[in-house]
Amino acid sequence: MGDLSLALLGPPEVRHADQLLLFSTRKEQALLLYLAVEGHIHSRKSLSEQFWPEGDARHGRAALRITLLHLRHLLGEDTDASPLPHLLITRDTLGLDVASTLDLHLLLEAWTSARASLHMAQTIAEEARRSLLARLQHAISLSRGEFLEGFSLRDAPAFDDWVRFQREYWHLRTSEVFDRLSQMQFEAGALETAIETVSRWLILAPLHEDAYRRLMRLHFAAGDRAAALHVYDMCRARLSTDMQIEPTPETLALASRMRAVAPPRRKEVPTPTLTLSPATFLQGPLLGRTTELRTLIKVYHTAQRGQTQVVLLEGELGIGKTRLAAEFLAWVQVEGADVLQGQAFESGGQLPYRPVIEALRPRIERENAPDDLLSDLWLAELTRLLPELCDRYPDLPAPTGDKSVARNRLFEAVARLGQALAARAPLVLFIDDVQWADAASLDVLHYLARRFAESKTPALLLLTLRRGEKAMRPALAEWRTDIERAVPLTHLQLGPLSAEDILRLLQAFGGEGGKDEQRAANLERFGQWLFAETEGQPFYLMETLKVLLERGALASRPNEEGGWTIDFTAAMEHEMVVRGFFPPSVREVICARLDRLPPNAFALLVAGAVLGQGITFEHLCQVADLTEHDGLSALDEVLQSHLLHEPEREGEHITDGRYLFAHAKIRAVVYAEASEARRSIFHRRAVNVLQAAEAPAAVLAFHALAAGLVEPAFRWSLTAGDEAIRVVAVRDAITFYEQAQHLLAEPVQSHSLEATLPAPEIEHLYTHLGRAYELNAQWEQARTAYTLLLAYAQGACQPVMESTALHSLAAMVAQ
Repeated sequence: MGDLSLALLGPPEVRHADQLLLFSTRKEQALLLYLAVEGHIHSRKSLSEQFWPEGDARHGRAALRITLLHLRHLLGEDTDASPLPHLLITRDTLGLDVASTLDLHLLLEAWTSARASLHMAQTIAEEARRSLLARLQHAISLSRGEFLEGFSLRDAPAFDDWVRFQREYWHLRTSEVFDRLSQMQFEAGALETAIETVSRWLILAPLHEDAYRRLMRLHFAAGDRAAALHVYDMCRARLSTDMQIEPTPETLALASRMRAVAPPRRKEVPTPTLTLSPATFLQGPLLGRTTELRTLIKVYHTAQRGQTQVVLLEGELGIGKTRLAAEFLAWVQVEGADVLQGQAFESGGQLPYRPVIEALRPRIERENAPDDLLSDLWLAELTRLLPELCDRYPDLPAPTGDKSVARNRLFEAVARLGQALAARAPLVLFIDDVQWADAASLDVLHYLARRFAESKTPALLLLTLRRGEKAMRPALAEWRTDIERAVPLTHLQLGPLSAEDILRLLQAFGGEGGKDEQRAANLERFGQWLFAETEGQPFYLMETLKVLLERGALASRPNEEGGWTIDFTAAMEHEMVVRGFFPPSVREVICARLDRLPPNAFALLVAGAVLGQGITFEHLCQVADLTEHDGLSALDEVLQSHLLHEPEREGEHITDGRYLFAHAKIRAVVYAEASEARRSIFHRRAVNVLQAAEAPAAVLAFHALAAGLVEPAFRWSLTAGDEAIRVVAVRDAITFYEQAQHLLAEPVQSHSLEATLPAPEIEHLYTHLGRAYELNAQWEQARTAYTLLLAYAQGACQPVMESTALHSLAAMVAQ
């Protein structure tokens, strides 16, 4: 007996012993197909009634008998010598051997595996993933069209009804296999393969909106917004023509987001200018991070299902943490996530809650009616962080004044806001440079992770952490350990790029390799040299390319495709490459760029480094002591050098005229290269400028300290502690009060500061420091603060102050 193979996904094909069978009648073929699909034993009576309904029972059984004779002959089973026949025939029943090969069985196995993999997407092993991908790909390769496409029996309506049911059944399963396969390819970063898969899916299911949306997302992720919107136009036209309906709101919203958000990677080549600019390198493709991006996408899908996730993206300065996060955030925005973004800064005195406020404020400003998200009770608590809510809702009650519970109420208000947003769309909260975050921000992030996990909120907390320059401070290490206990924590450690990554990057920038053997060899040699110089560190790599371009070592010309061709032959012969470049230090590379700046431009940069991020032109000129005319010329220089840049949001420039350093390392090098005297003078000017702008006390204290202004630094530190207490950032308040306490011993005109300050300010410091210690359950430190207050009061002959100190000490004993 030869093997029997049936292919039913598309026009039916039946092979026996590798030979295609040709049936004398359609009912012979229909009967065999029905028996193969149903797979169990049937009575002759039911089969005759189904296939020959027009006659009586006797004629139906006779027709069935004749059909069986033809089938047995076709299968070579019409002799007694035929062992193990395919057809299982008795006097009253009929069936088919289930060992026959059937494409439907393979599809069903693939569909079952695809469904099972959805529940273990985070734990599936790599080998199992590859096996699953191969199984799904094989299954879709069997699909040539709909079930029994084009096949029917006009005189057997029951059979045609059965075909319609089966067609819908297998259509749904085929679509689910295509869906799962394309999603896995998408997550693995195999965008071109996934695009091909979804394109085949749409051939089989031209009205499937899920497939259109998947194809739109794939083209967008590949950087081709035009192709993504073209798919949307195709979807809309097809639905309008075939079904007279419009796309669903989900599809309309996706197209709208794609028009508003820049693609994560851009395929389109910029229109050539007269020379290749360093700006070209700012828009380079993301390379060497496929695994990490795939992990982020997997974690997002897990969070989407209500399993709150935290991702810690770690690596040294300039390794590409923020760039990878930006690519991922662009992707999740198109997926419909609600993205909140904040950043912590090393400068600025660690203002309490700064990154959290930065993330929440723009989102609340975009919300038409925040009171739809939260009740007045919780909106009132949020006014501690966002006082402008009082302007929108003047009737809000005052937040609770009890400091012992205020902190938890504030944290709960932020958590409830996040939960309300996540109820509409998955929430992604991104905090950059968490190593600089203040204690209060770390506390609220820990609280959010725990509360979101408990309430199964579809939320993802994405945090970047700089490593490598200094050991992690103990409080941050303890925080990371605590948050890992509260919620699943994914660590992503970014390393340097490989030599292969750099070679692909050079090719993307216009290097020719492959059209000419010599050019290809020079491109590879230059890539190897660049890898040896930079050791694959992305920021150092990009800065090196910019310096080579500025110094003429990289020659370029426009090509016919509208892009650039870089002459790497000339680069390998240039003096800078032949005789050796700079020492492998990012600082040296940045200094080489700074050396080309005129004095006013460098002064403007130093002013920016002193002020920190988000600086205005007016403040830059005031701190650098430049006129408006000189300041504009200097600003043009630093913008053209791409050392500062104007940030963009959703493709439009922010209108408040603020500027950012292109990278934190540039700011650090500029600050270090300025003389100590210049830094001190600029910080002193910054105090005056920012005080007039009503900057927070923590920022003013930072600049006063850097300028050596001891008494103002003390007063601003004291005020900063009070402001932190007001927003129940107790640990940050302690930091500011302790800073003020340490300044008491500093000399001011040959006297200690304690000897020159009014007694009420000294009392204010010690009473508030002691109270902050108590709120943080640091009882011994609180007792010490009150004891110091008592000693000062006795020495200064201040009986009222002495009474206050004794009362505080007695109250502690009573507790």
